[in-house]
Amino acid sequence: MKQLGIGTLVAALGLLLVACDGGQGSGSGGSSGGGSVPLDLCVSSDCGEKTVLLDLPSAENLIFSPEGRLFVSAGLGVFEIKRDGAGAYSATPIAPDCGSGLGLAVRQNRLYAICSGQRLFAGELTATPTLTEIFTLSGMCISNGMALGADGNLYVVDEPLNLCVPDPKIVRLKLDPADPMRVLAQETWVQGSPLGQLHLGLNNVLRFPNGLQSEGNRFYGTDGGSLYSVDLLPDGSAGPVQPIYFEVAVRDDLGIAGDDLLVTDFATGRIQLISKAGEMLQTTERGLFSFPSSIRLGRPPLFEANDILVTETGVLTDNNLPLDRLSLFRRR
Repeated sequence: MKQLGIGTLVAALGLLLVACDGGQGSGSGGSSGGGSVPLDLCVSSDCGEKTVLLDLPSAENLIFSPEGRLFVSAGLGVFEIKRDGAGAYSATPIAPDCGSGLGLAVRQNRLYAICSGQRLFAGELTATPTLTEIFTLSGMCISNGMALGADGNLYVVDEPLNLCVPDPKIVRLKLDPADPMRVLAQETWVQGSPLGQLHLGLNNVLRFPNGLQSEGNRFYGTDGGSLYSVDLLPDGSAGPVQPIYFEVAVRDDLGIAGDDLLVTDFATGRIQLISKAGEMLQTTERGLFSFPSSIRLGRPPLFEANDILVTETGVLTDNNLPLDRLSLFRRR
């Protein structure tokens, strides 16, 4: 179950104090002209609508396998989402001992999941997969966003919490090339500000990192109200943190859509499309989603390629209110 951290608190205070866009493009309204929006991609209330697919307590993260299987982490573990012949969706639990599920990644037909207690679970993607614990992370406030690097290793964000001494960073979990179920070592790959840096604007140091996605040798992440990129260099080290966009917001996870990034605005209940060059392209209306926590483009056979899947966490730390769900945003 995700807890409310320092980054979330600070950004939320910022939302109360200012109502302006400090980024590199328009931060409000519907779709804008120009940019690199795919021809048939809609991320605006002017052209699309939301459909709730099913309830999932404290829905947190989602990922598709290369074959189009959909997996979602939530307050009660990790689930595979399936659709029956009548078009109804269901959630099958696949990690009975996980507790609360967070970041997800897929590598070599294995699904990896961060679970409560800073534990890494993994399992082969058989017809009926079961994830089991393979490693416990150390020195982490909360292991949250996770992505697979081009080097075949896992990269995990340490998100600062109000219950921990802030130590934001990205750690690398080095996997055994001969055994994808074995972690050889944990090491800090990007060290953020140890004091969290209460400055809300663009910066080249991590303060409140949360979501993480990879594309080739480049990672994209959320950091409070900022989006950033950081490269995996040939020697395995990290390049500089490169700010992309900022507005006063509480961003959770993100997804990659060609030349653009799909982003959740957790506090205001919006999803947005922002170019990798730092231009706000499209956004839904405020309050459409109940604290959106992750976002991805759809994949066949369950969804169309221009569908957008969103997890909604609902009320933090609550697994019972009917606000926690997996939703679909689709062009009308």
